[in-house]
Amino acid sequence: MARAKATSPKPKPSWLGYLLLVALAGLALWQQRTGYTNPPPAGEVALEVRFLPEDEAVAVRELTAALDGAERTVDLALLTLNDTRLGHAVARTAARGVRVRLFTEREHREDTLTTLLAGSRGQTDGRPRVSAAEAAKAATPLSDRCERIARVEVCYDDRPGLMHDKFAVFDDREVWTGSTNWSYNGLHKNDNDLLRLEGKPAAKLYHDAFEALWRRKPTLPAPASLTIESGGSTDVYFSPSYGEAAVARVVREIGAAEQEVWVAAFVLTHPEILDALNDAARRGVRVRVLLEDRNLDDSREERLDPAVEVRRDGNPAALHFKTIVIDERVVITGSFNFTRSAVGRNDENLLVLTHPQLAQRYKEKVWEQWQRARPR
Repeated sequence: MARAKATSPKPKPSWLGYLLLVALAGLALWQQRTGYTNPPPAGEVALEVRFLPEDEAVAVRELTAALDGAERTVDLALLTLNDTRLGHAVARTAARGVRVRLFTEREHREDTLTTLLAGSRGQTDGRPRVSAAEAAKAATPLSDRCERIARVEVCYDDRPGLMHDKFAVFDDREVWTGSTNWSYNGLHKNDNDLLRLEGKPAAKLYHDAFEALWRRKPTLPAPASLTIESGGSTDVYFSPSYGEAAVARVVREIGAAEQEVWVAAFVLTHPEILDALNDAARRGVRVRVLLEDRNLDDSREERLDPAVEVRRDGNPAALHFKTIVIDERVVITGSFNFTRSAVGRNDENLLVLTHPQLAQRYKEKVWEQWQRARPR
């Protein structure tokens, strides 16, 4: 009879090993939720920035070209759409068979429908020359929160927080995002930034975010890092799922400032960001804060240390930036206002750009605004 081959017993994992695995998993979760490490890499992209309103003509031309170049899908997560030039380009894209989806805030339904209907009829200037009743009649219901007009599928956000994103995804090739609403004021009057991220990694990341919004998924994509082809990186955070990680990253970057911090903000109320700015100023960093004039009553600039220089913006329209520039090294921007609502209630995206050339461009833009501003 054949003898069974003797085998050595497998060593059992020690309880210390289990504890180590649990600790590492806990650390990873903590890092992800607090933002105290950089997000995992997602890939490489080309990045360009346009500043509004001075780059309005270029921005509209490039957005129109992106829409005209779409072959399969266009996904738009926009607080509002009321610029007829872009409304015409969106409707024209849908008319040639590209699937165009728009996720927007319910309160802007009238602007959305009239802009798309007017655009489908060829209007490319001024306010939509169709009535709200006419546009509503032209829309076909798809569900309790969605409808179709001019071949564009439109779904509305009804949740308590705002759908405050301003991003567009074209096929699997590029993304446009930033602080710019697709509106006449957003393009023609307000101070804004508009970033183009070209490359599949950016398109996939933002497409996944759009799908989560469109399908009402409970969680948006986790933070990710995109390498910029010309050097540097941009880390992307989506609120509200990772709003706490986003604000922790903002605080950490301010805490690492060595020479200067520039803030250009539509509104500034988040206590942790205010504290971080105060701490930076007290340790000798030059901190300058430029705030939208009409929001001074809502902002909490009175909580800023006397060492922080504060001015009120001079644009008669609006300073709509949500931007911080640190040491000509880092730019923080996006749709993310520096408020508690941006962290825990609103749909937002925040970008942390580590790129000296871009930081220099943003600093020059904020410096121009600073020079025309008034003391608080």
